[in-house]
Amino acid sequence: MTFLRSCLLAIAVLLCSASSPALAQNANGGAAGQAQTTAQEVDQANEALIKVLSDPDSRAAFLELLKKSSADPTSAAADAAGSAGEQPPEAQDTAKSESFVIRVGEYTRAVADEVGVLIDRAGHSLKGLLLILQGDIPVKWDRVQSVISQVAAVLVSAYIAFFAGQFVAQKLYPKLQLRARYGGGLMRSFILLLTSAIDALTVALGLGVGYFVALLAYGGFEAGVTLQESLALNAFFITGMANVSLRFVFAPNRPELRLLPFDDDSSNYWYARLRLYMYWINYGVFLAVPVANLAVSFVLGNALRFLIVLSGMLYLMVLIKRNRVRVREGTRRYAETLQSMLAQRAVSNLGDLWHIGALGYIIAVFVVWVTRPFDATTIILRATGLSIVTIMAGMVISLVMTKAIKGGIRLPESVQQKLPALQYRLNAFVPRLLKIIRAVVFAGTVLLLLDIWGLIGVIDWFNSDVGVRLVSSYGSAFFVVLVAFVIWLAVMSWVDLRLQSRAGYIVTARERTLFQLFRNAATIIIIVMAILLSLSEIGVDIGPLIAGAGVVGLAISFGAQTLVKDIITGAFIQIENAINEGDVVTVAGITGTVEGITIRSVRMRDLNGTTHLIPFSSVDMVSNFMRGFSYHVALIGVSYDTDIAKAKEAMIEAFERLKKTDFGSKIVGDFEMHGVTNFGASSIDIRARIKTTPGDQWGIGRAYNEFVKQVFDERDIEIPFPQVTYHAATPPFAEDEPKQKQRRKLPTSASELADDAPAEDGEH
Repeated sequence: MTFLRSCLLAIAVLLCSASSPALAQNANGGAAGQAQTTAQEVDQANEALIKVLSDPDSRAAFLELLKKSSADPTSAAADAAGSAGEQPPEAQDTAKSESFVIRVGEYTRAVADEVGVLIDRAGHSLKGLLLILQGDIPVKWDRVQSVISQVAAVLVSAYIAFFAGQFVAQKLYPKLQLRARYGGGLMRSFILLLTSAIDALTVALGLGVGYFVALLAYGGFEAGVTLQESLALNAFFITGMANVSLRFVFAPNRPELRLLPFDDDSSNYWYARLRLYMYWINYGVFLAVPVANLAVSFVLGNALRFLIVLSGMLYLMVLIKRNRVRVREGTRRYAETLQSMLAQRAVSNLGDLWHIGALGYIIAVFVVWVTRPFDATTIILRATGLSIVTIMAGMVISLVMTKAIKGGIRLPESVQQKLPALQYRLNAFVPRLLKIIRAVVFAGTVLLLLDIWGLIGVIDWFNSDVGVRLVSSYGSAFFVVLVAFVIWLAVMSWVDLRLQSRAGYIVTARERTLFQLFRNAATIIIIVMAILLSLSEIGVDIGPLIAGAGVVGLAISFGAQTLVKDIITGAFIQIENAINEGDVVTVAGITGTVEGITIRSVRMRDLNGTTHLIPFSSVDMVSNFMRGFSYHVALIGVSYDTDIAKAKEAMIEAFERLKKTDFGSKIVGDFEMHGVTNFGASSIDIRARIKTTPGDQWGIGRAYNEFVKQVFDERDIEIPFPQVTYHAATPPFAEDEPKQKQRRKLPTSASELADDAPAEDGEH
């Protein structure tokens, strides 16, 4: 049934094609262009009709469909169209494969036709030249001589003015090159553009003088410029601007302005040979061919065009063949100087395949010249000019970015003093951003070149609804990321300014800790917001992401209650200014110096040098020894027979001596004498207190103890220490015993020494 409906569609096409001759009579040339297509459709419809009528079942079904169509033509047509659209997947795959095969066949046929046209045009051009050589087409030598004289006069005057302008410009170039040598990438690019503009002005000067001479010498201002003079001046202008482009790219004898990695020999080599090609092609195609058409015949002009383009193509192909290895080796050496592996591979691959692209370009230009001689100039000039401008713009942007990536961003000295971390942050992110932009510039340059040569419609796609929507969405996302980066940079710079000590303002440890916590929190918030807004701009629904993040956060809060408690407790500890870096505190039974604080823990180092990492969830009390001021409590013990008044005077004297030392600036207030506080087992304890600046109580206490010992020694004040006295009692029964004990008699002279004593002279 599906086959029958397809045949019905073919018959409908046949009926439509049967009415085309009547329409073709009114369409004139349009019917002639569709004759071949109509004949093919008629043949296909005839074959389908024969197959339907040969099968009895198909014939009966066909009659039934005809009856339905006569009763309701609209429904029958819709049924047929629906049946055509409701083909099974196998039929659709078959149709797609057949369509692909047909497209490949049509493309192959088009290529073969182009090759045939190319061969036919070449033979026709050479045949015309043969007719001229045989004398079948006469040559008007007097007209040729007149045209040559006019063209020569105009060109000579134009080149005299051009060389005069170049002579004046050469006086300026050394100064500009000197500034470019000691300038950066931007300065070098600017001076290169300036010198190219000066070269273009000299070409324009020659063109103006040539037009003036043409108006003055032949026909006057009323008659105007002749066609051959205009052709000569156009060829001069095109050739001059082509040379300006070559000087921009290769910068011969100007290494300070050269953007590409060419040495002097390579630069002069390529500039000289490509300039020769430009002279040959431009003056041959834009001057010799039109003059031959005007003075002799279009047959001669066509033949000259073919020979000029063919010889130029062969010249360039030989030039590429000879320098293929040389350029490849130079490109590889340049690739080794690049930092990025991707850039090294890209440049190396470009050096390996450059000759293929160059040969393809040359062959494409040759084909355009031969197959479309009348509009070939417009096509090639437009495509080549736009390609050169696109490539140069891409090269300049890429080289400037590469210079910025390699050298980094340098801020003024005053800015570095105020914001020492700003340059580091910029160099950490901006080079990566420039690498992305450089990759986008490279891709955009390639796409524009493909669009210029008509391979793909990039500009049309960007102008379409899909392209506009895609570019706007991703552009907005990129803008969001850029704004987020600027905001982050501004917040970080503001924090750096607040953390800098200046005249009349000292940054406390609490401020440093809080600002560091604020910096981390702001970074996280900015990153999350930038990601969510960017995803929203490119069309991603962030509602489920936010909901999912809330669910995940709730799950984490339940599963990691200790962590949440650490964070909350740490936040309140910082808000209440309980702990700062550098403080000596007692936390969770450990006393030490605070070395670092995070949002969830504190890192301390005790007196023995041991580092303790204490989570805030285990902190129930904080004892800070460095808040506002401190006290050294001196508890001095004296013996029971000491005069208390003298002991107090001695302690005050020790304090006065302490104030005269370097510790005096760290003592706050007067000496506080509390008096006797305890009667100990062996001493009377006298307590006093010294008020000090935070953290200096220990050093002042040690120094004060030294002075107390010194004054007590001077005034014979005893500092007791625990002592034990033993009393031995004699029992009664031992009193009658003789008290004299036998003692061993010790030697009294040297003669009574033991025999084994060493000799006096030390010998054994």
